[in-house]
Amino acid sequence: MLLIITALVVLVLDQASKYGIFYGFVVDRLGYHGAANDLAALKTFLSGVTNLNSIPQDGNFIVISFTANDAALFGIGNGNEWAVRLLSALTAVFLALLLFFAIRTAKKQNKLDAIVFGLIIGGSIGNLYDRILLGYVRDMIYVKIIDFPIFNIADSAICIAIGLLIIEALFIKKDGVFELIEDDVRWLFHLKTRQEAEALEKERKKKHLSRFEEEIPEEEQTGSEEDHLKEKDPE
Repeated sequence: MLLIITALVVLVLDQASKYGIFYGFVVDRLGYHGAANDLAALKTFLSGVTNLNSIPQDGNFIVISFTANDAALFGIGNGNEWAVRLLSALTAVFLALLLFFAIRTAKKQNKLDAIVFGLIIGGSIGNLYDRILLGYVRDMIYVKIIDFPIFNIADSAICIAIGLLIIEALFIKKDGVFELIEDDVRWLFHLKTRQEAEALEKERKKKHLSRFEEEIPEEEQTGSEEDHLKEKDPE
């Protein structure tokens, strides 16, 4: 439930902010009268109002500055339709896998895991919706003081989730998102779970065996000794 609530909150905030900034700022204040999905017309319009595309207009720290981001990733493939389609397809596949593992591991998730899954799922859906419906992503938050690339709430949610994953991996470690997914993948491919693998590794260390050595059962060892004696003394 926490995962669903987190994803819905991110998605609603993301889409509401994008809708509000586009129609309240770009359309009403700057005077754009074209269609939202007419990328060429929108980019031409925005290039002509560069000096006005900022709230506050004289802000030096964080400002609102609308942009139609049709780049695939970090500006790569800017304006190339194939690159955007490829990213959209990869995002859809990633989102499907994430939903699959989120549902399968739901009973094992702690609160932090649920929030992380929710942030990534909500943010991914928000940006994927833009790319499919409009052909670009609506960005508007600009950290002017460090000239950071313009982003949106969906991007922020995904970055926060990655930060939480790093904190979890470094300081919490036990029963984190990575371990949940790893155990599920192992189960799907009929491999040992993480706990079973760790227990087996401890046993190997106790018996001074390397990871690639198998313990020979006592019956096989006895059989081998008897065969060896027979070879020496056939009678």
